[in-house]
Amino acid sequence: MRIALSLLLFLPATLVGQQEPAPYERMLESRREVIEHLKTEARLITDDAAEEMRSRASWEALRPERKLEMLDMLGLDPLPAKTHLNVQVTGVVERPGYRIEKIAFESLPKVYATASLYLPTGADGPVPTVIYVCGHAYSAFGAKTAYQRHGHTLAKHGYAAMIIDPIQIAETFGLHHGILNNEMYDWYSRGYTPAGLEVWNVIRALDYLETRPEIDAERFGITGRSGGAAMSWFAASVDERLKVAVPVMGISTYAANVTDNTQKRHCDCMFVINSRLHDMLHQGALIVPRPLLMAHGKKDLLFPVPGYEEFERVVRRLYDGYGKEQSFRNVVVDTGHTDSDYLRAEALKWFDKHLKKIPAREIDVSFEEVPAKELAVFGGEPPADSQNFRVHEFFNRQPQPESYPTLSAWKQRRVQLIETLKQHVFGAFPEKSAAVEAMSGALSAPDGFEALQFESEPGVSVQALYRASTDGGGAALLYVASDGDDWGAIRDVLRQIAGSKTNPLMVVFPRGVGEVPWPKKSWKDIQRNAMHVGRTVDSMRLWDVLRSAQLLRAKAAGGDLVVAGASVSGALGLYAAVLDEEIDQAILIDAPRTHRDGPIFLNVLRYTDLPEAAAMAAPRRVTFYGRMPEEYEFARGVFALYDAPEKMALTMSIEGALNGRFEHRFPSGL
Repeated sequence: MRIALSLLLFLPATLVGQQEPAPYERMLESRREVIEHLKTEARLITDDAAEEMRSRASWEALRPERKLEMLDMLGLDPLPAKTHLNVQVTGVVERPGYRIEKIAFESLPKVYATASLYLPTGADGPVPTVIYVCGHAYSAFGAKTAYQRHGHTLAKHGYAAMIIDPIQIAETFGLHHGILNNEMYDWYSRGYTPAGLEVWNVIRALDYLETRPEIDAERFGITGRSGGAAMSWFAASVDERLKVAVPVMGISTYAANVTDNTQKRHCDCMFVINSRLHDMLHQGALIVPRPLLMAHGKKDLLFPVPGYEEFERVVRRLYDGYGKEQSFRNVVVDTGHTDSDYLRAEALKWFDKHLKKIPAREIDVSFEEVPAKELAVFGGEPPADSQNFRVHEFFNRQPQPESYPTLSAWKQRRVQLIETLKQHVFGAFPEKSAAVEAMSGALSAPDGFEALQFESEPGVSVQALYRASTDGGGAALLYVASDGDDWGAIRDVLRQIAGSKTNPLMVVFPRGVGEVPWPKKSWKDIQRNAMHVGRTVDSMRLWDVLRSAQLLRAKAAGGDLVVAGASVSGALGLYAAVLDEEIDQAILIDAPRTHRDGPIFLNVLRYTDLPEAAAMAAPRRVTFYGRMPEEYEFARGVFALYDAPEKMALTMSIEGALNGRFEHRFPSGL
């Protein structure tokens, strides 16, 4: 009996006692649909990119625009101010034929980069220089100490080499894993990727190296493996001072990555915020026709073979179009995600050919490793004023709400802002969509309701409940359900109108929302894969809300349309009202104060925040149920410009707000 009871405890609740398994099955089907949809979207992005690169002429027409977009998605458009580097050389390690300087510089005020600069001695004039960008190899004294073999080899062969610590594994604490394992999903809303700061560190390192008399500023190269490969791709794609690039094990296509769900193995630093719908192919195309050697492992789970093979085909064709066949090569080794003496030698041969322009020579890969502690720039005592740990808060500029002196000034701001949101936040929304056609749905419909289902995007179905009005035809309410909601919970929130038939009522369950929501791991995988195709879970759900508003408008024609929801779902309703001018009122229940609390939209905090979104709905009604956070006071000034301050209101009655009663001189009723 005890064994049987213990087994029972591990069964899904929906299966115990022959209970209806439908909610769990609906969750599985919703997850399957969305995953397949993201794969389809990723394939389209990769195909579109390949088409852009079909010839030199087609690519050159787009190159300047794509470069600016790449900078934007790194958080580098506009570029940060080039403030004083405050370079510190804290020590020198001498080796036969070269020396190693221990260097720190501030790429931003109080944001420190630590590095080892390897300089050959006795050189006849300035020497070519290779930036080596580290991957994720742990050391208390910075990842540079784990990758020092590259510095030794380069210096022994007549190159200067700067090995730069990534911020995740450096001498002063910084983060790469805000989303991967730190639950900092607001990075997406901020438009922040650690790749942006890493590329900025490379740009500032080049600025510094150009001042050194030992270094030939016309002969810079870059290389790195894994995370260092990603930074090599990004930096070389946006800074043409880097004449030669050798990224090792760091490229694929989004079509391959999303299909294999490789993001689950990747750091957040590996990707731009893909709001402009680039493919990784663009990283290579922006380097063409400069010399590019890339390397991959057949057994590398992080970069699927079909991905780098397709990348090679497309980029090789582009090099051929420039007449630069000898400037591109892909080295494939029969290993996993690992470095080797062979790859280090091949990289140096490539630099010899294209930076030094000398014949092939034997490469001596032997070296004597320096104890890690001896390479520490700060000796275990990083600067107390370092801001590396919070750089995500200020790397991308976030506008502060302004007061607008006239309605005309506000309207101009509103038009510009909505266009910006459409391009840079919701740019992945479908350009065209068919009329919404509802069919019988899979939900169990309460008395008086019908279960509906409609296709929000190709292959993505959304469930809803609908009740028509039979005795009054008042304003129609679209209620946006939240994760975990069932009819009983929703009925409690809507108790004043759930049993009435005065108002048409639709309850929509956006993709993944239901009694059994997506498991957290599935949600996170979908969230990170959605970013690759320019979306988030919340932006996809916003599209579902917009589509359901179209459906409700068709079914309950003639009256006002009001959208409501709790917390993040309420904010989705607010944005639906911003984007759909035919929504007459948004009701926010327990409104979030800022996008840092949700909803998560790519880049949104670079342009605006929730209080200004409320202002954008003016002069239509924005109603707060129960409480109005003080952050939204900004919006009152905008409503006043429309001479409609009463249209931003606090209510204690959803039924009252739905039917035009915004004072409180009426009986409580239910």
